[in-house]
Amino acid sequence: MPEIIFPYTNVDLTTEVNRIPNTFGLLNALNIAPSEPKRSRLVRIDFREGQVHVLSHQEPGAPGEISSDDNPQEGVILSIPHFTHFENILVGDIDGMLEVINGVVTEKSLDAELARKLAIIRKNHAITREFLRLGMLRGEIKDGKLRTLYNLYDVFGITKKTVDFTLGTAGTNVREKCEEVSDHIISSVKGETVGTVEALVDGKFFGKLISHPNVEKFWVQAQNSGLHTQLERQRLGGNWGRVFEFGDIIWREYKGSLPVKNNDGTISNVKNVADNSGNAYPSGTQSMFRTFDAPAYHIDRVNQAPSSEGEEGAIFISYKELDHGMGIELKSQTNALAVCKQPDTIVEVVSSN
Repeated sequence: MPEIIFPYTNVDLTTEVNRIPNTFGLLNALNIAPSEPKRSRLVRIDFREGQVHVLSHQEPGAPGEISSDDNPQEGVILSIPHFTHFENILVGDIDGMLEVINGVVTEKSLDAELARKLAIIRKNHAITREFLRLGMLRGEIKDGKLRTLYNLYDVFGITKKTVDFTLGTAGTNVREKCEEVSDHIISSVKGETVGTVEALVDGKFFGKLISHPNVEKFWVQAQNSGLHTQLERQRLGGNWGRVFEFGDIIWREYKGSLPVKNNDGTISNVKNVADNSGNAYPSGTQSMFRTFDAPAYHIDRVNQAPSSEGEEGAIFISYKELDHGMGIELKSQTNALAVCKQPDTIVEVVSSN
């Protein structure tokens, strides 16, 4: 009997999985932290106080101002974490199995099972990428076991700004609270542009916001206006959250949760945004938010940045034939870290009542 040879290479598998679009997650849909491929597993974020400033008038022909080195350049070095996921295609997954394709019962094939496994791999890494970006907005980046990888406030030596909206109090001046948030964000931005201020909040905070006596009439007006279809629900990245602009802030409701694996192997769900809270951030910046993608940990990809031509957040896959013809093992990996380079521009919003 001739030897059965797996007909795909690592390049074939990697190309095929990256053809599956990453459509998961609100932050991914909003493109808050776009990919920046790196040739190293380490990334240095530099900052220098006073580097950008308003220039003074000079007569034409006069010597211009020269930057001073009085403020030495500082920076932090971050290691990009490594995420792996394994899938097996075993003999029992295909041999003697039937499937329905376009209403026709047929024998299950290797290609069909491989396509199913690649879709699972894409989903796992897409969820991981969204989880990293959510941690970036919170200022505390965690992995799938809820271990803290980086606390950005500790890394940059910054104290987190929190504004309590006390939405359970009828007399709260909500516009004043919004202005406090916006003022802190705009005042903290250094050498960047800001298009608008947005806030990602959970359903409870959003519900309290739009039902507050000082806000409710504006919400009702928005629902009755021509913007109704835009403001009621935005179905971005599979999220059916409501969207509302108030107090010069675009408020976005992020529903749902993501599955994480506990130490005992059980799966539990972690809310995308904790109850009665959220995070406000500057939108429309040039490079403040980035998802750094490092080379795959594989001898074929040493010092090679992930391809910018492929799907954002490229996945690398390698395979191994299991002993005694039992099947094929697929190892997938991504190496990514989502970072806000100026975490002092992020404001935690809460409602304590």
